[in-house]
Amino acid sequence: MPDQRKVTDDDMPQLFQAADKASLNAQSAFVNGTRYRLGLVVFAAALGVTAWRVGPSDVDVLALISTLFFVGALLVEGFLWKSRPDKTWYDARAIAESAKTLAWKYAVRGEPFNSVEMSEEDTTRSLLDRFNGIKKQYSHVELEAANVSAVSQWMREQRLKSWSDRKEIYRRERLVDQKNWYARKAKYNKERSTQWRIALVVAEFLGVVASLLSAFSESVPLLGPALAALVTAGVAWLETKQHDFNARAYSAAVSDLAQAETRLDIAEDEAAWAQEVENAEEAISREHTLWLASRNEP
Repeated sequence: MPDQRKVTDDDMPQLFQAADKASLNAQSAFVNGTRYRLGLVVFAAALGVTAWRVGPSDVDVLALISTLFFVGALLVEGFLWKSRPDKTWYDARAIAESAKTLAWKYAVRGEPFNSVEMSEEDTTRSLLDRFNGIKKQYSHVELEAANVSAVSQWMREQRLKSWSDRKEIYRRERLVDQKNWYARKAKYNKERSTQWRIALVVAEFLGVVASLLSAFSESVPLLGPALAALVTAGVAWLETKQHDFNARAYSAAVSDLAQAETRLDIAEDEAAWAQEVENAEEAISREHTLWLASRNEP
């Protein structure tokens, strides 16, 4: 009977876990840094709407606070520029997904780890060589410490199972699980894109109204520049999150994996199935490659 338990990241090899942790940490640093920087700039602009002068020197306190916000934004920008967490995020994610692809191919005896002419020892050495090749390609990436096996016990156990068991676990825990993840993310990103665009349209409309009111009345605060800063920050945030691109890419990945699942189901023998595993992993890798290319665009 096939193993019904959920395959988790703990079942993946050391290289995946180390790169996954590095990627998640860098992603958090980049996204939070961008959020703070944009927020500081918006608050700084908002404080310029009016003045609050105190003391014999008639100092504008709000202007001083605005200056502090701008300095804070500069410091955050300096951190992002120097440490480049975005690059670590992208490159470490590329390492993690490449390692996961190899791990699944090895575990279920997909190409190129299904040769009956190679001993298990030589097959494992081939896997380790490929892991080392990935690390060499991204030698500039500092990975997190993950004190686990280079080849997990789960991976070794799967190789010993029957073809029917390996077929079932690969279909359920790799293809269907990945397809469901892409479907959820496609829906989420589409909804987020719509919400953000509605918010930007509302802010732009309010900017029009505020600017017109300010043009015809001196008593109305000059809100236009603050709203313009808010819209600019919103556009920059959308560019960071790339909801539109992700929604399209994930939807395409769902379609590709649906076809891959059918091809795997109709494979006539284990050799043909092993090749379809290779093709399915290429479909998954294609989405990651597109994602990485979109993030690295100048």
